Amino acid sequence: MKNLISIFLLSFIIFSCNDDNDSVQETPITVYEEIIAVANRASSSISLIDANSNRVLNTISITGSEPMYIVYSQSKNKLYVGDRAAKKIHVINPSTKTVETSITVGNGVFHMWADGAGNKLWVNNDSDNTISVIDLNTNTVIQTINIGMKPHDVFVTKDGTKAYVSVFNSDATMPDKIFLYNATTYAKVTEANVGKDPHLFHLPTSNKLYVPCQSGQIYTLNGDDLSQISNTNFVGAHGIFASANQSTLFVTNISGAQLYSVNPTNTTINGTALSTSVSTPHNIVINEAGNKLFVSHSGATANKVTVYSINGTSLSASGTIDVGTNPFGIAYYKRKI
Repeated sequence: MKNLISIFLLSFIIFSCNDDNDSVQETPITVYEEIIAVANRASSSISLIDANSNRVLNTISITGSEPMYIVYSQSKNKLYVGDRAAKKIHVINPSTKTVETSITVGNGVFHMWADGAGNKLWVNNDSDNTISVIDLNTNTVIQTINIGMKPHDVFVTKDGTKAYVSVFNSDATMPDKIFLYNATTYAKVTEANVGKDPHLFHLPTSNKLYVPCQSGQIYTLNGDDLSQISNTNFVGAHGIFASANQSTLFVTNISGAQLYSVNPTNTTINGTALSTSVSTPHNIVINEAGNKLFVSHSGATANKVTVYSINGTSLSASGTIDVGTNPFGIAYYKRKI
């Protein structure tokens, strides 16, 4: 009898231990990668930089291409690369680092931008004066807009309702323009005169459109009707990106090798301009945490991206990264892996 009781107790302990083991649930760990993607215009390649370590992890070659700008869609988990030479947008799978498909667009692929939901990609074609609108659900061009002038930069609002396009005036003595389009009907709503070589950034919280012009100004326009709110002098103003909390605008001085920190409320400079260690600072992107800023430096023999730490409205240099030749467009993405 004593032996039977001992066996019963031992069995109870074993099964209890097994039950305890079965009840332990491991919490799944979500792993992300944060990448800075750089379009190397003269190297027919894309550099993928770890946004935390500042190391180049991969280089994606696209034979015979001229990569201009690059966009990441989080909802599609795809990279879209504008290829000026082939008149195409290449769709890259960031998991496999390969081109999955290519979409034929107009001639002279340049700036491009996607709406916040990742449904449509607007692509400027500055050689045939058109915009190709791509449905990212089907990877097809669903609209071609004839501009009548040379389109340069494009910015689609986060809610996908409006598209702003900067256009060059063929008369160098006349102002360049900003066109506002209804992003659903593709109808042109209005236009405004600005300085020369204008770029674009829209802040949804204030509904203001900021237009840095290389001729030496930053215009602030009303996002609904493009009426002018202000016009402030900033030498060589070019690339622009907002801080994560939209409290600061960072702008390159492309001709003067500087970075501006700008208060978007009154378009005044925060402190003084920061000189860059590399010439021709071109385009800017900021990481999700809002503590790092990356700048591409363009030029026929250029091959650098510089990195800056963001502390409030201030910048401090924190590194230089070697990439391909003539780094042009630059994008940041964070995705689950």
